[in-house]
Amino acid sequence: MIPVEHPVFAGHFPGNPIVPAALLLDEMVCAIASASGLPMNNCSVSSAKFYSPVVPGESLNLRVVVLDNTPVSFEVCAGTRLVASGYLSVQAVELP
Repeated sequence: MIPVEHPVFAGHFPGNPIVPAALLLDEMVCAIASASGLPMNNCSVSSAKFYSPVVPGESLNLRVVVLDNTPVSFEVCAGTRLVASGYLSVQAVELP
């Protein structure tokens, strides 16, 4: 959920605010990186498609599918409504 107080809404369609796609993708990448323990700079969006606008304060669910040797696929939903989907590339991390 992107809080209504987020500063992006001050100039993003005043009177009818929606969550910008870039902010939605950033929040999604942060959530995946945090859950996987990977640094965020090792994740990049390969492709994304947006189906429906998100309003401030709307609850979102993230579904992630990770398979060996393939990009991570994701879906963002607001209830049963598909909001966005796509693929995330994750760069391998070398351990010292």
